[in-house]
Amino acid sequence: MKRLLKGFLLLCAAAALTACGAKPEAASSVATVLPESASSSAVTAPAPEHSVQLPESSTAGASDIHTGMDADIDLTLLSDTVVNAEVYNMLVTPENYTDKIVRMTGEYQEYTDEQTGELYHSCVIYDALACCQQGVEFVLTDGDYPEEGTTITVVGRYETYTTPYYDYFHLVDGVREK
Repeated sequence: MKRLLKGFLLLCAAAALTACGAKPEAASSVATVLPESASSSAVTAPAPEHSVQLPESSTAGASDIHTGMDADIDLTLLSDTVVNAEVYNMLVTPENYTDKIVRMTGEYQEYTDEQTGELYHSCVIYDALACCQQGVEFVLTDGDYPEEGTTITVVGRYETYTTPYYDYFHLVDGVREK
């Protein structure tokens, strides 16, 4: 019986090894799968600078924001999932966002650094299931911050800054929209 079982297992192993012995097909690519016209446009289309493209506007200071200028990146127009992806992009590719005007809606939260005593203000965005959250620090020009837990819309200019240990980003020249 053992001899029969060993023979059967050996036969199965040999079949498994030889079953993949056919000549491999040429690898498929997007260019070979798509029709010719679609593949040529897909190959030559330039990649976007970042995933959210809104109407062009010039780099602006605080006075431009106060006059109600449109945001370069308006996160209020996006779904919860896409907003989280875009905020992540802001974290990992800050060079694509520097000096852009950003509009976002979220929950206002404060954080006090226990070592320095400095108070930080953030707009926290939750994903579609409210299980994950990302906060974006901001600084309002008028210093009129709401109570914690309030839903707010903030417009500000994206800027990075460096501490002795980390690089961060925040929205400066911020205005709270009513």
